[in-house]
Amino acid sequence: MRYYLALAGGFLIHIVIGTTYITGNISVYIASYLQYKGHDTTLKDLSIILPLQVLGTTIALIFGSHMTAKYNPWVTVSLGNSILIFSVFISSFITSYAGFVLVYGILYGIGVGITYTTPLICSWSHFPKHKGRISGIIISGFGFGSSIFNIVSTSMINPDNKKPENKFHGDKYFDSDIAEKLPSVLRWLSLIYLILSVIGISLLARPKKNLELEHYIESHRDEECPSIKAGVKTKQFWVCFGMGFCSIMPGIYLASAYKSFGKEQINDDQFLTIVGSVSSVCNGSFRYLWGQIMDKTSFKISYSILLSVQAALIATLYYISNVKALYLIWISMILCCEGGHFSLYPTIIARMYGKIMGGKIYGVFFYCFGGGAITGFLIQFFLVSFIGYQGLFIILAGFTGISLIILLTLFKEVNLWVEQKKLTEFSTLNPGEREL
Repeated sequence: MRYYLALAGGFLIHIVIGTTYITGNISVYIASYLQYKGHDTTLKDLSIILPLQVLGTTIALIFGSHMTAKYNPWVTVSLGNSILIFSVFISSFITSYAGFVLVYGILYGIGVGITYTTPLICSWSHFPKHKGRISGIIISGFGFGSSIFNIVSTSMINPDNKKPENKFHGDKYFDSDIAEKLPSVLRWLSLIYLILSVIGISLLARPKKNLELEHYIESHRDEECPSIKAGVKTKQFWVCFGMGFCSIMPGIYLASAYKSFGKEQINDDQFLTIVGSVSSVCNGSFRYLWGQIMDKTSFKISYSILLSVQAALIATLYYISNVKALYLIWISMILCCEGGHFSLYPTIIARMYGKIMGGKIYGVFFYCFGGGAITGFLIQFFLVSFIGYQGLFIILAGFTGISLIILLTLFKEVNLWVEQKKLTEFSTLNPGEREL
């Protein structure tokens, strides 16, 4: 029972750090608030926040994995979630663009990164034979967090579903009566995050040492990568890195821009909030499903499905964006695919490099997501005014196609250290024994 409570604690913790994705929902309120305070801030300017959050997560991920290995998981999660909550609370007092981007972007992401892998590492040790399923359950909380708080934040700021009417640099923003509510909403959110964090941390714990667990670790010692350096030097690490870099761009971009892009076609704030919430539910629930598919098939099959679906959706998004029902379905399915990355990759990294070292190597691997997020931002920031959204989505679909090609031609799904041991043993045999 204690292990299942710890799993529930990990789920709650990921609900809190999953509020990263409410950035796409509240960006228009942030821009309206900063304009209310006298700054010429646009939605295009704020589209950097989510990529910076991913970058901050990337920077802190390895540090969080090291802390989990050295200290009680309570220490790691308490530090990470405290930084996250502090960044949200402090952001409520910031009235400058640069300050808001740095605090709500990078500092927030650092908090997420410190916490992110701790619930996974702990639960893998509780349920060592079900890494895919456990990863899916815990990381599904990451998607559900934004689903809940998209609705909460919008109901606090814009309960009457007022439409943005103030035109500025081609976009529409809210009047001061909506914009001025942002600080109080951020303070309320930080309090709610604190309460959920305390509950989640109180449930989270390492399992006590027992003979079964020690036997499992000992019997699988040959499957462990000896060091981070050894893991990063392998060809398959860079194959995975390249795939992740190319395929994460569409999901991260639309997680932050579904509202700013959607309101050009559908000027309905509450509907677009519903789009964000439903897509976040799909993001969360499908993370578990992706884990199940991978457990029953393979990484190659499950990831091929993900990439094929994502490429088709991105390539056709522009053409259906003015139909509410289709826009809801397309964004939801794209976020399903985006969430799958964070379920499939931790599991395959653990399988390839071992449970103990896998979490640390995943911290290095995560840089591909940070790099992909920033690259996606730069592409849209500098090119969308020339090629339009139609051209942008074709480019993003093309990156997904590149990832699929790499998967089908270069990826090899094996535990590298078991394979290396077999090759070493084979090389020590004399020619006659090799033929046998």
